[in-house]
Amino acid sequence: MTTNRRTPGTHWRHQTPTFAGDPDTLRRLFDALNRDHPIDFATISNTVTGALAAQLPPQRAWVDITTLRLRGHLQLLLTEYDGDTDAPATLALHRDAYRLLALCDVFDATTPPLHAYELMRALAETTRSFVGLHASEEGSDR
Repeated sequence: MTTNRRTPGTHWRHQTPTFAGDPDTLRRLFDALNRDHPIDFATISNTVTGALAAQLPPQRAWVDITTLRLRGHLQLLLTEYDGDTDAPATLALHRDAYRLLALCDVFDATTPPLHAYELMRALAETTRSFVGLHASEEGSDR
């Protein structure tokens, strides 16, 4: 390597990653990613169990990471659910899930720690309910 050579990466511009936000694009993305891979219920269960077992006061960084994981799990379950949404309980669960996901968009580092903790626990409860709903649908298909 010569001394006149540029440092690797110095000419690259830093760009923050952008993510798709519309449901159709997310569904196509999840379909492409999970075409041959089933939902990993063990990972979802471990994340939910850890979130619900947490005692006050947890570290804020852990709450933020767990919230991000739960958000991803819930979005995946929502895109994969093909069951009957006409039942009132299922419809209420869908509404609750979408409401919580919308709340996640508003929360940031300035959110009080207790509010972030409560959002994480609400996401965990809803994700656990969705796993139960998805599992019961899978069981009835067999």
